[in-house]
Amino acid sequence: MKLKNVNEMTLKEKLGQLILPGFHSTYYDDQIKTLIEDYHVGNVLLFTRNFTDANQVRELTKKIHDEIYKSTGHIPFIAIDQEGGLVTRMMKDVTFAPGPMTASASISDATYYTGRMLAEDMIRLGMNLNLAPSLDVNNNPNNPVINVRSYSDDPTVVAKLGKRFIEGSLEYGVLACAKHFPGHGDCEVDSHLGLPTINYDLDRIHKIEMYPFIENINVPAIMSAHILFPAYDTVPATLSKKILTNVLREELGYEGLILTDCLEMKAIQNEYGTANGALMAVLAGADLCDISHTLEFQLKALELLEEAVNDGRLPMEELDKKVERILKAKEKTLPYLEQYFYGKEMKFSEENNKLAQEIVDNSLTMVKGNNVTLTSNTLLIAPVAMARTIIEDEFDDRNLAKVLKKEFKTLDVLELLNTDEFKESVLNSLDNYDNVVIFSYNAATSPKQVEFINAVLAKKQEVTVISLKGPMDFNKYNKLNNYLCLYEYTPNSIRTVVKYLKKELTPKGKLTIKL
Repeated sequence: MKLKNVNEMTLKEKLGQLILPGFHSTYYDDQIKTLIEDYHVGNVLLFTRNFTDANQVRELTKKIHDEIYKSTGHIPFIAIDQEGGLVTRMMKDVTFAPGPMTASASISDATYYTGRMLAEDMIRLGMNLNLAPSLDVNNNPNNPVINVRSYSDDPTVVAKLGKRFIEGSLEYGVLACAKHFPGHGDCEVDSHLGLPTINYDLDRIHKIEMYPFIENINVPAIMSAHILFPAYDTVPATLSKKILTNVLREELGYEGLILTDCLEMKAIQNEYGTANGALMAVLAGADLCDISHTLEFQLKALELLEEAVNDGRLPMEELDKKVERILKAKEKTLPYLEQYFYGKEMKFSEENNKLAQEIVDNSLTMVKGNNVTLTSNTLLIAPVAMARTIIEDEFDDRNLAKVLKKEFKTLDVLELLNTDEFKESVLNSLDNYDNVVIFSYNAATSPKQVEFINAVLAKKQEVTVISLKGPMDFNKYNKLNNYLCLYEYTPNSIRTVVKYLKKELTPKGKLTIKL
C-alpha cells in the first residue's frame, strides 16, 4: 500500500489530519461523508452509538478505511474509548474486558492481559488507536468521573500497571493513549460539565499527578486534561502552551502524539468555544483535536486552522511537524491492519472471554467482616442499572436484581429504589429475614442510597453490603459489619456475584486504594 508523505499533501489534507471527529450513525452517513470526502479529514472516533454488532462495525470501518485512503492518500486513525469495565463502547460479539481498578485488584499482570485482549478485538475490526489507559491517580474519593477508571491512589502503582496495559495493547499494533495529562484524579468537578481546578504547587504535581505520565513518557499518545492548573497557567491544560509544549514536549522530552479530550465538553465549550478551543489547542502544542459530535464545530475548527496557517499564527513548518508525527504513528499500525483486518476473516477469541471473567472473579475483595451465607430466608436488594456519569454507557444486560430473581427463585429479591416509600417498606419487613445482602452502586452520587443502607444497618445487624463500583463508599456507612466490593457493574460482575452467593468462589481481590 503506497502512502502519501507530508510533502505530497495539500493544505486541506494536512489540516484534515489534525481533526478526530465523531458522528452519529451506524453507517457511513452524510456527516462523516462530508468530513472525509469534502474536507479530507483523516481520522474518526467511534462511540457506542456507532455499533450494533461486529459484522456491522467491520463493514463501517472498512468503508471508512477505503474512503479516507481515497481522499487523503493515507490510512486513518479509527479511535475508540475502550478502557474496559464501565467505559466500554464496543460490547456485542467482542470480549467485555475488565476495567482498570478491577484489573489492579485481580490476578498478576491482569492489566497487560486487558490491554492485549482489547487491542486484539479492535485491530480485527479496523481500529488502531485506543483512548486508554487512564493514568490518573485516584486520590480523591469524591471525584465524579475518574473513580474506578484509575488503577490506584498510589502513583507508582498507576505508572506500573498503566505501562503493562500499554505494552499489551501494542502486542496487536493498537496505539494506546494515556490520559488525562497532567492528571485528572484529584478534582470534584466533571470536565464534561464544568472546568475543574487542581490547585497544587509544581513539586506536588510532578510527584503525584504527573508521575505516571513521566514513567510512561514513551507511550504512543497522550491526551490532555480540560483542567486548570494555576501553578502552570491561567488556561486549562488542553489550551496551555506552558503545559503541552514547555512541560510535556521540552521538559519531559515527549515525542509522541498529543491529543485533546473532546472539545465539546463544557469545560472548553462554555468558556472558549469548541472551534476556537481547537485552534488554541493546536497553537499550544496539540496534534489531534477530538471533536466528538457536531459537524458545525468540526468544520469551523478546520476553517479557523486554515486561517491560522494563512496569517502565519500556525507556521507551515509547525503544521508539517504535527502531520508528520501523525502519519508516522499511523504507519506503525499498518502491518497489524494488514495481518488482522485488510481482507482477513473476522475471528474472536473465546479464551479472552474466559480470561476476562477470571480477572473479574478474582477481583472480588473482602474489605471488612465475613463472607455471607444465604439461608432460606435471606433478603437480596440490588440497585437498578443506570449510567451514573456521562462517560459511562448503558449496558443492555446489566440488571443484577433480574438475574438474582432467576438464580435464587425461593428468595425475596428487591430492586433498590431511592424513595421514602421503598425505605419504609423494607425497614418494616426486616424482622422477617435472617440476613440481608444489599448491593450498592456509586453511593457518592446517590445520597438516598446511602440514607437507605444506613437505615437498614441501624435496624439490623446481619447485613452484608457489596459495592458494585469500588470501595469508595465504605466510609459512608455506619455500623457496617460486612463489606465486600467489585469494581464495575458489568455482565461479568453479575456472573461473579452469582458465583459468590452460591459459594462457587471466595474473595481474592486486593485493595489498591487506602480507605
